[in-house]
Amino acid sequence: MSSKEKIPRREYLKYIGSFIIGAVIFGGGVAAYYASQPKVREVVTTTIKQTVPGPTVTTTVTVTATPSPSPTPTPKPSFPLPEWPKEVIIKVGGLGGAWYPIGAALGDLIDKELKVKATVQPGGSGPNILATSKGEVDLAMCYTFQSSLAKMNDISYFGEPVDFNKLKLVCGGIYTQLSHMVKDPKFVPNNFKELTDLVKQGKPARIGTNIRGTAEELTVRKLLEFYGVTYDDVRKAGGTVFLGPHTDIVTMMREGKIDVYVAFGGIGYSAMVDLDTTKEILPFHLTSQEMKYMVEKFGFTEGVLPKGSYRYAKDNIPSLRGDPVFICKASLPDTFVYHVARLLDEGKAYITAAAKYFAEYDPKTAVKNTGLWEWHPGALKYYKDKGYL
Repeated sequence: MSSKEKIPRREYLKYIGSFIIGAVIFGGGVAAYYASQPKVREVVTTTIKQTVPGPTVTTTVTVTATPSPSPTPTPKPSFPLPEWPKEVIIKVGGLGGAWYPIGAALGDLIDKELKVKATVQPGGSGPNILATSKGEVDLAMCYTFQSSLAKMNDISYFGEPVDFNKLKLVCGGIYTQLSHMVKDPKFVPNNFKELTDLVKQGKPARIGTNIRGTAEELTVRKLLEFYGVTYDDVRKAGGTVFLGPHTDIVTMMREGKIDVYVAFGGIGYSAMVDLDTTKEILPFHLTSQEMKYMVEKFGFTEGVLPKGSYRYAKDNIPSLRGDPVFICKASLPDTFVYHVARLLDEGKAYITAAAKYFAEYDPKTAVKNTGLWEWHPGALKYYKDKGYL
């Protein structure tokens, strides 16, 4: 149509009227559809160009958008689950050591979170392994290096046969644990070689360490044997081999009844701090030959007690390292062990408040520090679900 041609007024109004009616019908249909949807309002302004001359017509339509549905949260299971035990026994270390508060805090979490009664008992790493393999204990603390002794079924160490297949791992190395060896300044020998030479001369040496089967007791017994000396030889020469709680050994050493004290613990070990701050003590050293023997024969690794970690540590002190782990009896339900592994992870702050050494626990790295222990399927599933394995 030429720009010079004119549309009669009647026709022009007819076009405009048709357009407006169509827009109203369209807008009404849109409004009716969105009225049935959830009421999230959105105002849409649309400019429509008509195909006939005349003013621009702007139509405003209010529509209601449909929101995306929110995901339905997975309900938390109601604990305890039917297949779970009503009570569990947790064996840890001796009173006064680092392990007892760790086990006690974990027991509290099992009580509160999983609704399963947890009884925590003092023990020692070797006896803990034996008791767990016999089904007398549900959860226990021991060491990475002891996995090789358990797998070999070393009766000379455990005193009875150990069924390795009945033992499973709950968590890997919790923190760095080192041998602490000190002596009374009046005691002349500085290492096990010199101590055994004294015994062979029929002279007394008084040794204090943890109960039989623990890491420190194993260390004392095997280093004496390395030089051809037994506990009986020490006693026949007028000496002492005291196997008992750390608190008792500290007291005996203060009273002058013990010459050498051998312990295993993290840096800042409470019993050693107690002794170090109340009595003058000196390092009792490992020779390079002794270190090599304990590493190659019994699965320890080489560590260092840092300079300044105690008053007596005037320099870095070579030390045996064996990190603690939690094991359990293999028959525990997968779902229960899954949540025990979760509590050790998510409950880190709670456990650390009771035992400072637990602050070092990092499941992302601990899963790689296991010795020869084999994972319980429930624990393995948890670490895989979290992406740690």
